[in-house]
Amino acid sequence: MSLRNWKAVFVLFIVIGLHGCAGIYSVVEFEVLEPATVNFPGHVSQLLIINRAPISLSVIAEKSRQDMEREHLVMLDTTISNSTFRGLLKVLQQSPIDRFHTPMWLSERRTDTTSLNDLVLTKREVATMCEHYGADAVISLELYTVGLDEHQEHYSDAPDLIRTHYFQVFNKLQWNIYLPESPRSFDTYITEDTLYFSYIEDGQLQPVPSGFGMIRELFYESGMKYGRYLVPIWTQASRILYTGKGDSLKLASKHTAQGEWEQAYDIWKDLAESGDSTVASKAFNNMAIFYELEDNLDSASLLLDRALELDTLEVVRLYREELDTRILNRIEVVQQVR
Repeated sequence: MSLRNWKAVFVLFIVIGLHGCAGIYSVVEFEVLEPATVNFPGHVSQLLIINRAPISLSVIAEKSRQDMEREHLVMLDTTISNSTFRGLLKVLQQSPIDRFHTPMWLSERRTDTTSLNDLVLTKREVATMCEHYGADAVISLELYTVGLDEHQEHYSDAPDLIRTHYFQVFNKLQWNIYLPESPRSFDTYITEDTLYFSYIEDGQLQPVPSGFGMIRELFYESGMKYGRYLVPIWTQASRILYTGKGDSLKLASKHTAQGEWEQAYDIWKDLAESGDSTVASKAFNNMAIFYELEDNLDSASLLLDRALELDTLEVVRLYREELDTRILNRIEVVQQVR
């Protein structure tokens, strides 16, 4: 798959005067594809996602499980499991790795609920599951914990009146990735997340979801967070264009604000050949951004080199670091979406 198919897509162009430098700079924002943290072997195509998290009161914070009955635990577990895997699936389906869009799902709940020790799958168990379901890798939710706290703050001059009343919902999840050819887990990832919901702010009532609604939202976010760990995702990037004090740079800035980048590029190209090394450096910086937006990172890199040869401007130096990181990431992204 060509990287060209995943080229940076414009989301918006914002022309903002930077603090203290109005009229000198503008900011261009766009999306770039960041590589996943996990690098699956090239042969991994079909994922099998299993829920092994034990159903036990032990996974609930002690203060949160008072008077909880078995039926409440089952309802809570259903909410947590469904929300977590909905969040994970959403990220997988939106990723550029087509083969991960339709994973298989399995529930194999663990029974080691007393100490909640990490009881990993054996190589034989993983191989058997992969062979049976036609999977190349197993992603397992091994364990989750959850808790819900309530906090109040009162006015100092009116201690009977509540100033702030909020809920804090928190969790911890452990995920393992298994490959059939490995005797150990390929990867282990633990997340800990917290959300806050205000019921009263400065004495004013605020709408809040139910306790189950808070937990549902938290675990949905946690599922998405793990998904972003597994697959490349689109993120916002920004670059600084020189708009300058000269008439030519200002005219080029008007062109970019109207989406007329070719006309702006022609102006920058002329400025790059001027005898003013600082102006030429700024022009090369802007030309590099033009090529990066076209996903031509190699040409952008060469132009930045020329800019730094003419003048060691701080903005250009920082751009050099950002572009170097993106060039390195591109290698991983190409390998992951292939």
